[in-house]
Amino acid sequence: MKTNYVTLVYLSQDEENANYLAEILEDSKHVEVHKFEKGEDYDSDILKDINDSCGLIILHISDEFDYGDYLAEIKKAKKKCQIICCYASKATYQTNYPLNEIELVEGYPIEALANDICQIVAGGYNKAKIRFYNRKKYRKLAFTYFNQESYVWSLGILIKLFKIHDLEVKERIADAYANLMDADRAINYYSICLPMDTKASVGASDEDSQGVICNNLGYLYTQTKNLEFAERYLKQAIALKNPDALYNLGYLYESSWSYDSSKRRTKEGYDLYCQVLYEKYTSDSSKERAREKLQKAADRLLARKNYAAALQYYKAIGDGTRAAECIRNIKRIRQLYEERKKRQMGAQHTAAKPAAKPAAKPVAKPQAQPVEKTEE
Repeated sequence: MKTNYVTLVYLSQDEENANYLAEILEDSKHVEVHKFEKGEDYDSDILKDINDSCGLIILHISDEFDYGDYLAEIKKAKKKCQIICCYASKATYQTNYPLNEIELVEGYPIEALANDICQIVAGGYNKAKIRFYNRKKYRKLAFTYFNQESYVWSLGILIKLFKIHDLEVKERIADAYANLMDADRAINYYSICLPMDTKASVGASDEDSQGVICNNLGYLYTQTKNLEFAERYLKQAIALKNPDALYNLGYLYESSWSYDSSKRRTKEGYDLYCQVLYEKYTSDSSKERAREKLQKAADRLLARKNYAAALQYYKAIGDGTRAAECIRNIKRIRQLYEERKKRQMGAQHTAAKPAAKPAAKPVAKPQAQPVEKTEE
């Protein structure tokens, strides 16, 4: 292979989708893409580009255009190039040539298509056979690609370098799959990196490596909503003092269980964010993310006048001004409460006193009626 790029040939009707696919492959997958619009006439420039590339992506969504002339030329040249056909309706040429086919059903996202293309390209990249005399050379090349974030090209070599006892290669394969958003394959490779006997004593470097693997497994299980396994591996990573595991467990509690009210553990998640800031072994990036989470939560609680909870988070992030504001409001509320309580007690005391008896009214004495004299 002369250069690490893929050729994308598309119909004019599919230009928008082709541009978006190329953008994803180049920006997030670090795969160089050479784009060509397929016309009615044969274009020799396309064939030349294909002959120097690591893969050919054929995109026809809007129409069943025939690409057979290019594939026939590739076959004549005996070029072993990965050919990936992305189609909505199957074309005639697809039955005549061995292709990697991806059917674009309705609702199939371009992001998922990019991931699938990367897996196919990586699986067929670099036809050279690994031998004992060139293994070191290809190992160095694969690690160079990985450090450059060219995960597709790195993975294509790493898979051929795979040995069950080579822990570093296994970890790189798992990391590459994780960066290419293939969680299932990443989980499989991370799992075989862990020792069978978890109780066996290990050195400091092995503990660090196992902590990273457990943290990555916990994160991937979080993304796949396998919450029990995520919690298990993150707790193992915390026990091994992984610098990011404590934040990831807080994120698991805060977000992943929030959709189920019976399992909601949001408060535990924010308490773990506070612990991230207090612990010395946690990473700076975890501290920064935890601080942002707590800042937003504290501001939200302050707006809702939940001053006690907001005070805890403002203290954790070191916001003295807002913490003092919360303390003043808490004191004012307590003072108002005490005054209200005194008024209520005074009213109850007044109501409890016996009512005074009304004074007896004086009884009027009967007046003597005058006696009328009768005349004799």
